[in-house]
Amino acid sequence: MKILFIYNPSSGDESGKEFIGKINEELKKYFDEIILKETKKAGDGTNFVEEFKNVDTIGVYGGDGTVNEVLMGMNKISSRAKLLILPGGTGNLLARKLEIPEDKEKALLSFDFKKTKKIDLGKANDKIFSLFASIGAVPEAIHEVSSEEKSKFGGFAYIKKSIEKLTSSEEYNLEVKSKGGNYSGPVDHLIVALSNKIGKLEFTNKNKKRDNGNADLFILTSDSIKDRLEVLKDSIAGEVEEGDNVVHYTIREAKISSLGTEEVIMDIDGDRGPSLPVDIKILKEAVEVYIPREVKND
Repeated sequence: MKILFIYNPSSGDESGKEFIGKINEELKKYFDEIILKETKKAGDGTNFVEEFKNVDTIGVYGGDGTVNEVLMGMNKISSRAKLLILPGGTGNLLARKLEIPEDKEKALLSFDFKKTKKIDLGKANDKIFSLFASIGAVPEAIHEVSSEEKSKFGGFAYIKKSIEKLTSSEEYNLEVKSKGGNYSGPVDHLIVALSNKIGKLEFTNKNKKRDNGNADLFILTSDSIKDRLEVLKDSIAGEVEEGDNVVHYTIREAKISSLGTEEVIMDIDGDRGPSLPVDIKILKEAVEVYIPREVKND
Protein backbone atom coordinates (compact mmCIF):
# COMPACT_ATOMS: atom_id res chain seq x y z
CA MET A 1 0.00 0.00 0.00
CA LYS A 2 1.07 3.57 -0.71
CA ILE A 3 0.58 6.56 1.59
CA LEU A 4 1.00 10.26 0.91
CA PHE A 5 1.84 11.87 4.25
CA ILE A 6 1.55 15.66 4.50
CA TYR A 7 2.88 17.51 7.51
CA ASN A 8 2.92 21.10 8.69
CA PRO A 9 6.20 21.83 10.53
CA SER A 10 4.80 25.08 11.96
CA SER A 11 1.60 23.73 13.54
CA GLY A 12 0.96 23.77 17.26
CA ASP A 13 4.25 23.74 19.20
CA GLU A 14 6.20 23.80 15.91
CA SER A 15 7.76 20.40 16.53
CA GLY A 16 6.65 18.84 13.24
CA LYS A 17 10.15 18.40 11.82
CA GLU A 18 11.41 16.64 14.96
CA PHE A 19 8.45 14.26 15.04
CA ILE A 20 8.34 13.36 11.35
CA GLY A 21 11.15 10.79 11.71
CA LYS A 22 9.11 8.82 14.25
CA ILE A 23 6.08 9.01 12.00
CA ASN A 24 8.08 7.66 9.05
CA GLU A 25 9.40 4.71 11.07
CA GLU A 26 5.92 3.78 12.33
CA LEU A 27 4.33 4.02 8.87
CA LYS A 28 6.96 1.64 7.46
CA LYS A 29 5.31 -1.14 9.47
CA TYR A 30 2.07 -0.78 7.49
CA PHE A 31 2.87 0.78 4.10
CA ASP A 32 5.10 -0.34 1.22
CA GLU A 33 5.70 3.19 -0.06
CA ILE A 34 5.68 6.46 1.87
CA ILE A 35 5.65 9.87 0.19
CA LEU A 36 6.49 12.63 2.68
CA LYS A 37 5.57 16.20 1.79
CA GLU A 38 6.12 19.29 3.95
CA THR A 39 3.77 22.25 3.66
CA LYS A 40 5.51 25.60 3.34
CA LYS A 41 2.66 27.91 2.40
CA ALA A 42 -1.12 28.06 2.35
CA GLY A 43 -2.65 25.70 -0.19
CA ASP A 44 0.22 23.22 -0.25
CA GLY A 45 -1.88 20.49 1.36
CA THR A 46 -4.48 20.76 -1.41
CA ASN A 47 -1.83 20.85 -4.14
CA PHE A 48 -0.03 17.75 -2.85
CA VAL A 49 -3.25 15.74 -2.86
CA GLU A 50 -3.95 16.80 -6.45
CA GLU A 51 -0.37 15.98 -7.48
CA PHE A 52 -0.20 12.48 -5.97
CA LYS A 53 -3.54 10.95 -6.96
CA ASN A 54 -2.58 7.27 -7.04
CA VAL A 55 -2.33 6.53 -3.31
CA ASP A 56 -4.30 4.25 -0.99
CA THR A 57 -4.06 6.50 2.07
CA ILE A 58 -3.47 10.18 2.73
CA GLY A 59 -2.02 11.10 6.11
CA VAL A 60 -1.84 14.54 7.65
CA TYR A 61 -0.02 15.89 10.69
CA GLY A 62 -1.18 19.38 11.57
CA GLY A 63 -4.08 21.43 12.84
CA ASP A 64 -7.63 21.67 11.53
CA GLY A 65 -6.53 24.15 8.84
CA THR A 66 -4.02 21.69 7.37
CA VAL A 67 -6.57 18.87 7.56
CA ASN A 68 -9.10 20.99 5.68
CA GLU A 69 -6.57 21.74 2.93
CA VAL A 70 -6.13 18.00 2.47
CA LEU A 71 -9.90 17.45 2.47
CA MET A 72 -10.24 20.20 -0.13
CA GLY A 73 -7.82 18.40 -2.43
CA MET A 74 -9.56 15.08 -1.89
CA ASN A 75 -12.90 16.64 -2.79
CA LYS A 76 -11.48 18.26 -5.93
CA ILE A 77 -10.21 14.97 -7.36
CA SER A 78 -12.99 12.80 -5.86
CA SER A 79 -10.32 10.81 -4.02
CA ARG A 80 -11.36 7.53 -2.41
CA ALA A 81 -8.15 7.28 -0.39
CA LYS A 82 -8.55 6.68 3.33
CA LEU A 83 -7.52 9.52 5.63
CA LEU A 84 -5.15 9.33 8.60
CA ILE A 85 -5.10 12.31 11.00
CA LEU A 86 -2.36 12.93 13.55
CA PRO A 87 -3.11 16.03 15.67
CA GLY A 88 -0.38 18.63 15.47
CA GLY A 89 -2.12 21.99 15.77
CA THR A 90 -3.59 24.14 18.54
CA GLY A 91 -7.23 23.04 18.30
CA ASN A 92 -7.36 19.66 16.51
CA LEU A 93 -11.13 19.58 16.98
CA LEU A 94 -11.80 16.93 14.32
CA ALA A 95 -9.15 14.64 15.83
CA ARG A 96 -10.84 15.00 19.22
CA LYS A 97 -14.21 14.17 17.71
CA LEU A 98 -12.71 10.99 16.25
CA GLU A 99 -11.28 10.15 19.71
CA ILE A 100 -7.70 10.32 18.49
CA PRO A 101 -5.40 10.92 21.49
CA GLU A 102 -4.31 14.54 21.92
CA ASP A 103 -0.77 13.44 22.80
CA LYS A 104 1.01 13.07 19.46
CA GLU A 105 3.15 10.11 20.59
CA LYS A 106 0.08 8.21 21.80
CA ALA A 107 -1.83 9.17 18.67
CA LEU A 108 0.90 7.79 16.41
CA LEU A 109 0.84 4.42 18.16
CA SER A 110 -2.95 4.17 18.45
CA PHE A 111 -3.64 3.01 14.87
CA ASP A 112 -3.47 -0.52 13.47
CA PHE A 113 -4.98 0.62 10.12
CA LYS A 114 -7.79 -1.91 10.33
CA LYS A 115 -10.59 0.29 11.66
CA THR A 116 -12.24 3.06 9.67
CA LYS A 117 -15.46 5.05 9.63
CA LYS A 118 -17.09 7.32 7.08
CA ILE A 119 -17.94 10.89 8.08
CA ASP A 120 -19.85 13.77 6.54
CA LEU A 121 -18.22 16.98 5.34
CA GLY A 122 -19.69 20.38 4.58
CA LYS A 123 -19.15 22.59 1.57
CA ALA A 124 -19.49 26.39 1.70
CA ASN A 125 -19.31 27.59 -1.91
CA ASP A 126 -15.98 26.01 -2.95
CA LYS A 127 -14.59 25.55 0.58
CA ILE A 128 -14.68 22.29 2.55
CA PHE A 129 -15.31 22.20 6.31
CA SER A 130 -15.20 19.23 8.64
CA LEU A 131 -16.88 20.68 11.74
CA PHE A 132 -18.56 24.06 11.43
CA ALA A 133 -19.19 27.12 9.31
CA SER A 134 -20.11 30.23 11.25
CA ILE A 135 -20.66 33.98 11.33
CA GLY A 136 -20.18 36.26 14.33
CA ALA A 137 -17.72 37.89 16.69
CA VAL A 138 -16.32 34.67 18.18
CA PRO A 139 -15.47 32.98 14.84
CA GLU A 140 -14.04 36.28 13.62
CA ALA A 141 -11.78 36.31 16.67
CA ILE A 142 -10.65 32.73 16.01
CA HIS A 143 -9.23 33.44 12.57
CA GLU A 144 -7.60 36.67 13.75
CA VAL A 145 -5.35 34.78 16.20
CA SER A 146 -1.78 34.84 14.87
CA SER A 147 0.54 31.83 14.76
CA GLU A 148 2.74 33.61 17.32
CA GLU A 149 -0.20 33.95 19.72
CA LYS A 150 -1.15 30.29 19.23
CA SER A 151 2.42 29.16 19.95
CA LYS A 152 2.64 31.37 23.06
CA PHE A 153 -0.82 30.91 24.59
CA GLY A 154 -2.17 27.72 22.98
CA GLY A 155 -5.97 27.39 23.25
CA PHE A 156 -6.16 30.40 25.58
CA ALA A 157 -5.26 32.61 22.60
CA TYR A 158 -8.72 31.97 21.18
CA ILE A 159 -10.45 32.79 24.47
CA LYS A 160 -8.43 35.99 24.87
CA LYS A 161 -9.24 37.18 21.35
CA SER A 162 -12.93 36.24 21.68
CA ILE A 163 -13.36 38.37 24.80
CA GLU A 164 -11.72 41.31 23.04
CA LYS A 165 -13.96 40.89 20.00
CA LEU A 166 -17.25 40.56 21.87
CA THR A 167 -16.93 44.06 23.32
CA SER A 168 -17.11 45.60 19.85
CA SER A 169 -19.22 43.06 17.95
CA GLU A 170 -21.87 44.08 15.43
CA GLU A 171 -25.26 42.61 14.62
CA TYR A 172 -25.88 41.30 11.10
CA ASN A 173 -29.01 41.37 8.96
CA LEU A 174 -29.17 38.02 7.17
CA GLU A 175 -31.46 35.76 5.20
CA VAL A 176 -31.38 31.97 5.46
CA LYS A 177 -33.24 29.70 3.07
CA SER A 178 -33.41 25.92 3.54
CA LYS A 179 -35.86 23.03 3.45
CA GLY A 180 -35.46 22.87 7.22
CA GLY A 181 -36.75 26.43 7.59
CA ASN A 182 -36.33 30.03 6.47
CA TYR A 183 -35.22 33.04 8.48
CA SER A 184 -34.81 36.73 7.74
CA GLY A 185 -33.70 39.31 10.29
CA PRO A 186 -31.10 40.20 12.91
CA VAL A 187 -28.27 37.73 13.62
CA ASP A 188 -25.70 37.95 16.40
CA HIS A 189 -24.13 34.54 15.71
CA LEU A 190 -24.87 31.83 13.16
CA ILE A 191 -23.35 28.36 13.10
CA VAL A 192 -23.77 25.35 10.81
CA ALA A 193 -22.50 22.40 12.84
CA LEU A 194 -21.74 18.95 11.44
CA SER A 195 -21.21 17.68 14.96
CA ASN A 196 -23.40 18.16 18.01
CA LYS A 197 -20.25 18.95 19.97
CA ILE A 198 -17.26 21.16 19.22
CA GLY A 199 -14.51 21.04 21.82
CA LYS A 200 -16.21 21.24 25.22
CA LEU A 201 -19.36 22.96 23.91
CA GLU A 202 -22.30 20.69 23.14
CA PHE A 203 -25.03 22.33 21.07
CA THR A 204 -27.67 19.63 21.06
CA ASN A 205 -28.29 16.11 22.32
CA LYS A 206 -30.10 15.14 19.13
CA ASN A 207 -27.78 15.04 16.11
CA LYS A 208 -24.78 13.08 17.41
CA LYS A 209 -23.93 11.09 14.30
CA ARG A 210 -21.33 12.23 11.76
CA ASP A 211 -22.65 10.17 8.84
CA ASN A 212 -26.37 10.93 8.38
CA GLY A 213 -26.08 13.80 5.90
CA ASN A 214 -27.62 16.33 8.29
CA ALA A 215 -26.24 19.45 9.95
CA ASP A 216 -27.65 21.70 12.67
CA LEU A 217 -28.07 25.39 11.87
CA PHE A 218 -28.32 27.67 14.91
CA ILE A 219 -29.04 31.41 14.85
CA LEU A 220 -28.69 33.60 17.94
CA THR A 221 -30.95 36.55 17.20
CA SER A 222 -30.03 38.75 20.17
CA ASP A 223 -26.68 40.45 20.80
CA SER A 224 -27.15 41.14 24.51
CA ILE A 225 -24.55 39.82 26.96
CA LYS A 226 -27.37 38.18 28.93
CA ASP A 227 -28.52 36.14 25.92
CA ARG A 228 -24.94 35.18 25.01
CA LEU A 229 -24.40 33.85 28.51
CA GLU A 230 -27.71 32.01 28.30
CA VAL A 231 -26.55 30.27 25.12
CA LEU A 232 -23.25 29.38 26.80
CA LYS A 233 -25.17 27.85 29.71
CA ASP A 234 -27.41 25.89 27.33
CA SER A 235 -24.37 24.64 25.41
CA ILE A 236 -23.06 23.05 28.58
CA ALA A 237 -26.37 21.21 28.94
CA GLY A 238 -26.50 20.37 25.22
CA GLU A 239 -29.77 22.27 24.74
CA VAL A 240 -28.90 25.34 22.67
CA GLU A 241 -32.00 24.88 20.49
CA GLU A 242 -34.19 25.40 23.59
CA GLY A 243 -33.13 29.05 24.02
CA ASP A 244 -35.72 31.82 23.64
CA ASN A 245 -33.56 33.77 21.17
CA VAL A 246 -32.21 30.79 19.23
CA VAL A 247 -33.55 29.61 15.88
CA HIS A 248 -32.68 25.98 15.04
CA TYR A 249 -33.05 24.09 11.77
CA THR A 250 -31.86 20.67 10.60
CA ILE A 251 -30.47 21.09 7.10
CA ARG A 252 -28.87 19.29 4.18
CA GLU A 253 -28.55 22.43 2.07
CA ALA A 254 -28.95 26.13 2.82
CA LYS A 255 -28.35 29.52 1.20
CA ILE A 256 -27.15 32.30 3.51
CA SER A 257 -27.21 35.89 2.25
CA SER A 258 -26.65 39.35 3.66
CA LEU A 259 -29.51 41.83 3.51
CA GLY A 260 -27.13 44.72 4.14
CA THR A 261 -24.44 46.36 2.03
CA GLU A 262 -21.43 45.49 4.21
CA GLU A 263 -19.26 42.46 3.49
CA VAL A 264 -20.03 39.51 5.77
CA ILE A 265 -17.40 36.77 5.93
CA MET A 266 -18.10 33.19 6.95
CA ASP A 267 -15.62 31.33 9.14
CA ILE A 268 -14.66 27.76 8.17
CA ASP A 269 -13.40 25.61 11.05
CA GLY A 270 -11.57 28.56 12.58
CA ASP A 271 -10.19 29.95 9.31
CA ARG A 272 -11.40 32.76 7.09
CA GLY A 273 -13.88 31.47 4.53
CA PRO A 274 -16.00 32.91 1.71
CA SER A 275 -18.03 36.14 1.78
CA LEU A 276 -21.82 35.96 1.64
CA PRO A 277 -23.82 34.86 -0.23
CA VAL A 278 -22.84 31.28 0.62
CA ASP A 279 -24.40 28.01 -0.49
CA ILE A 280 -24.03 25.27 2.11
CA LYS A 281 -24.17 21.60 1.15
CA ILE A 282 -23.69 18.60 3.43
CA LEU A 283 -21.72 15.82 1.74
CA LYS A 284 -22.90 12.52 3.23
CA GLU A 285 -20.14 10.01 4.15
CA ALA A 286 -17.70 12.04 2.06
CA VAL A 287 -14.48 10.63 3.49
CA GLU A 288 -13.35 7.39 5.16
CA VAL A 289 -11.07 8.04 8.12
CA TYR A 290 -8.89 5.74 10.19
CA ILE A 291 -9.81 5.55 13.86
CA PRO A 292 -7.71 4.23 16.76
CA ARG A 293 -7.87 0.51 17.46
CA GLU A 294 -9.50 1.07 20.86
CA VAL A 295 -12.30 3.31 19.61
CA LYS A 296 -15.72 1.72 19.25
CA ASN A 297 -16.95 1.99 15.67
CA ASP A 298 -20.69 2.60 15.87
